[in-house]
Amino acid sequence: MGAVLAVLALPLQAQTDDAAWQAALISQDIGQLQGFVKDHPQSPHMAEAEALLAKALTTARGMGLMPVQAVEGYVAQKELIAATQGAKTAAAYQAYLTAYPQGLFVGLAQTELALLALAPAEVAPPNPAADLMGLTFTTPFPVGEHVKGRSIAELIASATPQFSPIEGLPDAAWRDKTCANCHAWNEASLCDQAQTYTKPNAAEALAKPHPLGETFKLGLQQWALGGCK
Repeated sequence: MGAVLAVLALPLQAQTDDAAWQAALISQDIGQLQGFVKDHPQSPHMAEAEALLAKALTTARGMGLMPVQAVEGYVAQKELIAATQGAKTAAAYQAYLTAYPQGLFVGLAQTELALLALAPAEVAPPNPAADLMGLTFTTPFPVGEHVKGRSIAELIASATPQFSPIEGLPDAAWRDKTCANCHAWNEASLCDQAQTYTKPNAAEALAKPHPLGETFKLGLQQWALGGCK
């Protein structure tokens, strides 16, 4: 009685899945195994069912009971759906459905497509460099926590560093000071400095923190790439 109640407590879908699996497992019939694989794409028995089906097809082919094309068709479908599951993209699942509209794995492909459609779209990470293209010496920065609304010309004249430009430098030497206190930057000399950020080996220089912030450094790079206009 307890076993009966336990079975009845299972969701109807699980009961149907288990019943279909038991029937296919007992019969070992290729048709029933194919039907199970096609109709129960989310079954916990799927891996075992696919293995049994592949074995049955190989055996039938070896005995001359099944056309070679039938076995190769299964292998091709299996390989394609495996690659599709690896890619995990809507385009890949749609490609399977287009190639095999009546295929064994149609249910699986349709389910995965529906899940992908419900998933939130990935948001591209912000790209400050793209916002800074075309920046000139006197153009206000369109982005940047510490530089937005101010131009390169303004910043080198009046901006204060966010941290010590040189490790170990006393606070009195840099805090609340402007760049002009230590550097005699002008448009030409700053252009020479900015050019270093455009070299093929500039990755290390770009990775180092800048006292005026990363956006300022990227702005110098884009300014130099535009010809220091």
